[in-house]
Amino acid sequence: MTALYASLILLGTTIAGASLAEWLGHKLDKRLPDLLAFGGAFLLGLCFLHVLPEAYALTSLAGYYVLGGFLLQMVLEWASQGMEHGHVHGNKFSALAFFSLCLHALIESVPLGIDRVGMAAWLGANAEGISHAGHSHSPLLFGLVLHKLPVAVALMALLRGSGAGRMRRWTWVLFFAAMPAVGIGIAKVYPFHADWAGAMGGLLVGILLHIATTILFEASDGHQFNWRKALIVVAGLGLAGVTLAG
Repeated sequence: MTALYASLILLGTTIAGASLAEWLGHKLDKRLPDLLAFGGAFLLGLCFLHVLPEAYALTSLAGYYVLGGFLLQMVLEWASQGMEHGHVHGNKFSALAFFSLCLHALIESVPLGIDRVGMAAWLGANAEGISHAGHSHSPLLFGLVLHKLPVAVALMALLRGSGAGRMRRWTWVLFFAAMPAVGIGIAKVYPFHADWAGAMGGLLVGILLHIATTILFEASDGHQFNWRKALIVVAGLGLAGVTLAG
């Protein structure tokens, strides 16, 4: 998977999500919770089965980066009004919320630009037992697609609710859509280094753990057991497990 390929997919996902929100508006409200629950479960599985084992294999300090990413996401979510997990609270659009959302999108995309060939070679020589070390970024890319689609819907919904005109709405959306390409480009500037890759992996795990757990708790319907939601979560976790065999 090339960096350009990943950048274009994430760009297209953001545009698609914003377009759905533009055309369907509140008609999406009943359909998004299931996508959010599935995506949250997949991200949770992705963290524990893919990203976290690699991060620990790359650096012994991975746990500290995970905690740092979790705390960072707490701050970003406060600033962005919770748009990272596909929800809009209120109709007030602010530059701070948009900056936070863009920074989140940039940081989470950096690992997609890290050299997988260099990582696999390093892990093969220094960390026995990481069976999926040579795999592509495809599982992470799929997880970010599932994550970014409802975020784009939430961003467009907030822009519409704030009364922004069509031109202004799409200017903001397209700027946000370009952030993954910036994050991937930043990673491509640097040659592979285990500590750098491990730090970014740990940071990503912390960020995604915060998002995934928030989504799954919000999908709990007042702490009442829901078979439908449970099956969706199991499907998301199962798909994350299946990707290990790819």
